[in-house]
Amino acid sequence: MKFAFVEGIRQEATTGLRGNCPGCGSPTLAKCGLKRLHHWAHVSTAVCDRWWEPETEWHREWKNEFPADWQEIRHLATDGEVHIADVKTASGTVVEFQHSAISLHEKASREAFYDPMVWIVDGTRLKRDLTSFRQEITTTAPSAETKTRAWVLWDRASAIVERWRGGSRPVFLDFGDAEFAIPWLPATGVLWLLNFLPRERVAVTPVLRQSVIDHLLSETPIKGFARPMPIPPPRSPLPGFQGHLTRTRARRSRF
Repeated sequence: MKFAFVEGIRQEATTGLRGNCPGCGSPTLAKCGLKRLHHWAHVSTAVCDRWWEPETEWHREWKNEFPADWQEIRHLATDGEVHIADVKTASGTVVEFQHSAISLHEKASREAFYDPMVWIVDGTRLKRDLTSFRQEITTTAPSAETKTRAWVLWDRASAIVERWRGGSRPVFLDFGDAEFAIPWLPATGVLWLLNFLPRERVAVTPVLRQSVIDHLLSETPIKGFARPMPIPPPRSPLPGFQGHLTRTRARRSRF
């Protein structure tokens, strides 16, 4: 965890400090080694949130896009179980950053518990995920059904899409700066929004990463990529004159 209470004050881990877990109140110890991110760990082996996963640099970088007082927010379930949301925005939306594998049961449990919520998923965890996803995107034409540039695919079209099928919350896939060899797509700063549709379909929409952050910070619109305007057929340079010639020729006597 990034934060613990030290003498009642919420603080990040610093060498030598001891504190208390914001979730369960148990004693915690600051871990500030060279190999892992600085973090707080329970002194005992107990884990107060069963949805907890080890935090990576990817998690921390995403959390740091948001105010510190939005990060690691405690929630108490009706059965007394404690859950810590990665981020909870001013509007009440929970943002969960998911790097590790997650079971269908846990995914459904979190979606039922946090409302509203969105997922941001690390697409770089397994190399095959990027390979199969990119193959599907770069060999399939964008859909004509969507307002912005997007693909409508079978929801088992690639490994990572299939694993996230069946959910009820928006999912953003983060492949970092992976290249997709699509001329109109920026080389960096793109997330892929999955919206699952009826009949085993999914709309896959590339959106600007910063616009997603801005939307969560201040509810501004998420920005995708507009369709190209259709090119009109070429017009005659002298349409009136050409029409006059056509009419004149039609009236001309034939011998």
